[in-house]
Amino acid sequence: MRRFMVVGRKKSVWFLLGAVVYVFIILLGLGNMVVSLVSITEKELPIYSVQREEALVALTFNCAWEENDIPQLLDLLERENIKATFFLVGQWIERYPDSVRQIVDAGHEIGNHSYSHVDFVGAGEEVIRQQMEKTDALIREVTGSDPVLARVPSGSYDSRVIRLLRQEGYEVIQWDVDSIDWKKPPAKEITERILTKVQNGSIVLFHSGAATTLEALPDVIAGLREKGYCFTTVGDLLLKGETVMDHTGRQMPAKQE
Repeated sequence: MRRFMVVGRKKSVWFLLGAVVYVFIILLGLGNMVVSLVSITEKELPIYSVQREEALVALTFNCAWEENDIPQLLDLLERENIKATFFLVGQWIERYPDSVRQIVDAGHEIGNHSYSHVDFVGAGEEVIRQQMEKTDALIREVTGSDPVLARVPSGSYDSRVIRLLRQEGYEVIQWDVDSIDWKKPPAKEITERILTKVQNGSIVLFHSGAATTLEALPDVIAGLREKGYCFTTVGDLLLKGETVMDHTGRQMPAKQE
């Protein structure tokens, strides 16, 4: 009887030890899940749009292809009294220095769009730095100052890329409204797409040298004004002071304690 009690106690001890180990394993698994969730929610994002009470929108133009439409584009923006933001590829600056000066002289904002439009996700950190520094130098020759805005080539990024660019002092800008002019759609499709998707604080993407952008722009501008929107540069659209971003890349004021 006594031997039975001792054996029973040993079984109980082993059972308790097993239960403790099991609980530990479960908690460890949950901990890993929490770490995974935290890492997901802490993904570095560029700014896609800005939370604004005012009906403001920023028109942006990536310049990496041709420049044949730049004179007409600048004339249109001047007639409409609109300042836009142009993201320039370094090689484009070297090919078309006169167009760059025309953009700057017209008072538009300039951002860095890399030197040769390589995919930053597959590039090493030194390559990314060289791409940005080389284009900064080209922009500085024309404007006299370094750009603070950057846009990654092809909109392709990961957390490493965004973190590196921010460490280098850039505000990384994406877009929440894509004109898809790079697909060469009819001008009417571009107009309808933008007027449907724009909201307060939107950043709209266009490209220089796109086939139907110039045709669509007058109707885009008129349609947005009819909806009550005003136009501004990305730099003036961005919020000042402490800010945060939601999971969509929308910049918003930090909550005050």
